[in-house]
Amino acid sequence: MKYFIIGLILSISPLFSFGHNSLSAKYQLEAGENASLLTISLSQDGMNQVLIKEHGRQKLENLDKKELEELIVNYIKKHFELTIDKKVMDLKDGGIKLGSHQTDLKFILPPISKNAENLEINISAFKENENHQTIFYYLIYDKGGHLILSNINDYQADLSLKDDSSKNLIWSISAVLAGMVLLFILFRKYYA
Repeated sequence: MKYFIIGLILSISPLFSFGHNSLSAKYQLEAGENASLLTISLSQDGMNQVLIKEHGRQKLENLDKKELEELIVNYIKKHFELTIDKKVMDLKDGGIKLGSHQTDLKFILPPISKNAENLEINISAFKENENHQTIFYYLIYDKGGHLILSNINDYQADLSLKDDSSKNLIWSISAVLAGMVLLFILFRKYYA
């Protein structure tokens, strides 16, 4: 039994030793009445791969921390397009926190209307890294979910934010009517 437990621990422990996956990034959009917030978490290895491809290892080695942060922010801004109801949502002020395994960024965006109906997203960042995928989470008031952007959908998606309560109402009414018909049939069968 002791050897079984040790073997189990040794076989599972490598799963917990990995850092942030260099082939994925997470973007999270939260809508607000006065401003919206975009939070980005990405692998430092994935970021380094892209910057080396774009600028070369020599240039990156000669940058100080502030220049590197500026390079990363500019890269993210250049490769992020968000349109809500035909209105382009530019990334405003933000901040960056460099880490040894993960880099986090936050940007302020303009407020998003509670009545927003359509969201178009294009995040081509890290497209250069083979098999990369971006997970885009959104919370626009009471509407939330996530999209996976990859080479399959060319790192872009269109999303309808319309309230489908009319469809839900039709399904609810249909279910109630079907239940009533079923009860009527059962009632007639047993009491006829």
